[in-house]
Formats: sequence, structure tokens, C-alpha cells
Amino acid sequence: MINGEGRSVVSTSSGFSLLETLVALVILSLALGALYQAAAGATRNIRVAEQYTRATALAESVLSEHSYIMEPNSSLVGEFEEFTWQVLSWPVPDPTGTVAAEDAALPVQGLPLQYLQVWVRWPGPSAQRELDLLTVVPLRGVLK
Repeated sequence: MINGEGRSVVSTSSGFSLLETLVALVILSLALGALYQAAAGATRNIRVAEQYTRATALAESVLSEHSYIMEPNSSLVGEFEEFTWQVLSWPVPDPTGTVAAEDAALPVQGLPLQYLQVWVRWPGPSAQRELDLLTVVPLRGVLK
């Protein structure tokens, strides 16, 4: 630029060039994309954890309903919302056939024991999910 006296004047205008603005926008869009993916992954993980929590609560509830077994080798199946559950029982082998002295005070003394396994299954996004719990319960109604 030339001023009124015929001298050239260097312009010192401040601001960003178009290239600098475009680079800043690209960096911002990459950062926002990564943040969006992280938030979507966290949401998906929360959903899966919530399903496992509900499945565990259902399995524990089914176990508490069957705190003892009336028939040996029993099997039950049921559904609750999107969950399918199954209960199986089978005898616990008694290698000695006797009750130990320290077991004499137990409330199940003299009762045969049964393994009790509960499976809870539900559909996942790519494959079926499953949770199983196993415990030992007395067999009532059949005394040795």
C-alpha cells in the first residue's frame, strides 16, 4: 500500500488466513468424531452391564425360589421379558456315604444333596449372551 506521501506502508492487519481456519476446523472435526465414538462405546457398555445385572438378579431370584429340590434330577424352563432361564438339578456324589462329625450340626444332615444350576440367556447384538450360576441344595421329601 502507498500512503498519501508516496511511501509504501506494510499492512499489519490481524486475523487468520483461510488455510489456518480450514486446518483448525479439520482438527476440531477429528476431535469431535473421536469424542462421539467414545461416548457411543460407553453407552453400549452401560447397556450390556445393565443386561448382565438384570440377568444376575433373575438367576439369583430363581435360585432363591429353589432353595431346596423336591424331586431328583429336575428341570424347569421359563421366560421373563427378553430373558430365558433354565434350572437343572442332579445328585451330588457322596464318595464315603457317611456324614462327617463336623457336618452333624448342619440343617441338611441326612438329606441327599443336589447340584442346582441356573442358566439365563438373552439375545445380544451379534450373539446370544449367557450367564449361569451353580449351587448345592438339599433334596427334600426323600430321606435316607
